[in-house]
Amino acid sequence: MRILALIALLFASPAWGQEREPNNLLGERSPYLLQHLYNTVDWYPWGEAAFEKARVEGKPIFLSVGYASCHWCRVMAEESFEDEEVGAFLNENFISIKMDREERPDLDEQFMLVTQMATGGGGWPNSVFLTSTGEPFYGGGYYPKEAFLQLLGTLDQQWREDRETIDATAESLGGIVREYLSRKADAIPFTPELARALSQQMLDMMDVFNGGFGVAPKFPRESNLLYLLDQAERNGDATLLEAVQLAAEGMVNGAIHDQAGGGFHRYAVDNEWAEPHFEKMLYNQALISQVLMRLDALQATPAFSRAAQRTFDYVLRSLQAKSGGFYASEDADSLNLDGDFIEGYYYTWTQARIRDAAKAEADFLIEALNVGEDGPFGGESPLRLVYFSGDQARLDAGLETLRLARMARMAPFPDRKILMGWNSEMIIALAAGAEAYNRPEYLVAAQNAARFIMDNMRNGEGYFRTYSAAEATIEAQLPDYAGFGRALVALHDADPAGGWLPEAKRVARYMLANFQEERGIFRMNEQVEGLGAFIPIDDGEVASGNAQAQWLLTALARRGEDVDFIQQAAALADVLSGYALALPEQRAAALAAVDAQNRGDTGPVRAVSNGAVQVRARLDRAAGVVNFTLIVAEGWHINAHEPLEDYFIPTTLQVNGEAVGAEAYPEPLITTLAFNSDTPLALYDGEVRLSAPVGPGANVVNLVLQSCSDEICLAPQSLSFSFW
Repeated sequence: MRILALIALLFASPAWGQEREPNNLLGERSPYLLQHLYNTVDWYPWGEAAFEKARVEGKPIFLSVGYASCHWCRVMAEESFEDEEVGAFLNENFISIKMDREERPDLDEQFMLVTQMATGGGGWPNSVFLTSTGEPFYGGGYYPKEAFLQLLGTLDQQWREDRETIDATAESLGGIVREYLSRKADAIPFTPELARALSQQMLDMMDVFNGGFGVAPKFPRESNLLYLLDQAERNGDATLLEAVQLAAEGMVNGAIHDQAGGGFHRYAVDNEWAEPHFEKMLYNQALISQVLMRLDALQATPAFSRAAQRTFDYVLRSLQAKSGGFYASEDADSLNLDGDFIEGYYYTWTQARIRDAAKAEADFLIEALNVGEDGPFGGESPLRLVYFSGDQARLDAGLETLRLARMARMAPFPDRKILMGWNSEMIIALAAGAEAYNRPEYLVAAQNAARFIMDNMRNGEGYFRTYSAAEATIEAQLPDYAGFGRALVALHDADPAGGWLPEAKRVARYMLANFQEERGIFRMNEQVEGLGAFIPIDDGEVASGNAQAQWLLTALARRGEDVDFIQQAAALADVLSGYALALPEQRAAALAAVDAQNRGDTGPVRAVSNGAVQVRARLDRAAGVVNFTLIVAEGWHINAHEPLEDYFIPTTLQVNGEAVGAEAYPEPLITTLAFNSDTPLALYDGEVRLSAPVGPGANVVNLVLQSCSDEICLAPQSLSFSFW
């Protein structure tokens, strides 16, 4: 019965409400808000109704921000928000607002800044206190019940007896946050020299023993890793490559990686990636897999390829709705046999439980997966690979046995909210994975997710951000539009006949019309909300909105001849570089996006010649070659390696400055064209395959091509690829 009651609480069923009336969250769609529907606290959603009640009653506002898969949010709910004493005090003296940070990242970031500036730290749940006009005067995080009651009593007394101090604090704190959110920056050119210097600065922040950035708690920080990979590829820099490889090895081998089921937990609470915080977020699956695929493309690494594909398989198995969209997350906690929510219970093992599940293979798995007799989670251990170098097929078979065995446990609850921006990152990753690993089912899944968004999340000419309980709500924000535009471009590159590019252009034009500020930079919302206009530059769970806007405009400028996209991409890069360089370690995505605009794309897939040619590169380490596939649009061609006319630029390959022999090139088509009808030409059209031999160590491969139609020839382009 205890399990049933807890499940009823989680889903806010009427059965629980027989004991307590629902609060003002009734009618909300967020799974997180509905978890709090029957708390003792009389919660309101964010909105004018709560602020009007605070003004009428002369009370301060308590704002609690969290999300459905958050462990400490659940702990504080159980200790305080379901407690009669706490609920009575809050209801008497405060107006309480509950917010899902994943629905409102614009407000979440604003109020997280409040807490960080007030206390020097931050996390979720975020507990912020506001005046009835919405000005913040105090912020904190998780509080145990007694500490929370003491804080409430102190703030209530100050509100009644010393309003002057509270108002002064609110004015000062709100002003600081507003200034930061709407900050301006002078344009600073982002030169290759600056890019290299910042790469070294980021290297100095990395853990040279365990990989990754800084000390515990240790987050993947995928934007920084992707920036370093960009710089490694641009400069053939093995040191940068090795630093990212070390971080990836730490994550892939560590317990932050769900060794049995695939996918990654949100972060580690230790330096060695050995003790995860067990929630699994959609954006981590998308971004970590992008890091792994980039690494595998630069230097073929079976462990990274395996981890990326197992992550995709987990997402398609556990996080994709039948409708096509992807769910936001799975909980850190799950129910044990006593009906208690225990963090990580679904993922941890004792030696005895492995013996029960794996029988004759148990000793092998216990040793390979570092399962001790007394693990760090109540005697149980998460699975991790540290020194394993044995039979991979045997290990995979054993891990599948454990995955199937743990299905008998109560699985963590999913947050079935579908978020536009996070789905966009997953679409981008899956489209790349389909190409990298010849897995067409990944592309189908990505296409289905994009169609779900287009069919179910439209809001007039724009989009809604979130879809939950069969309804789309909350206006989409900058990262949603820019991210979805990028996802549509990725689908166009993978499926040029699919008709994805027109919607990408329409989304970009909507973004330009409704989010752009005077100086070309973009704000978070169409309409200003919260403490003021918010210019998103810092990377959060995904790349900042302005970084994504830069990537989108640059991508569209390279896939057509739209003068507006070309001009807007160049103008944004000029101003965005100044913003990014002001705090580069938190704005790595903006740096990478500006560099892509200035110096061209990196990665194995490139669009050139205004989209007339797509270039795909794939390293075949076993054969010692890099294979290039050039897809030339109908009505276009590129000059052959020997074009027959001296004034045409030939298609050429060089490896480390040395020309590749004639065997690298296919036989050309010999024909005449309208503008040169008297003289035959040698050219390539349709799908063209080239190959370049690569040796040990670093290999920089340069490809030069010139694209022509029947009427004109474009300027030649030079593309550089690095492989190890």
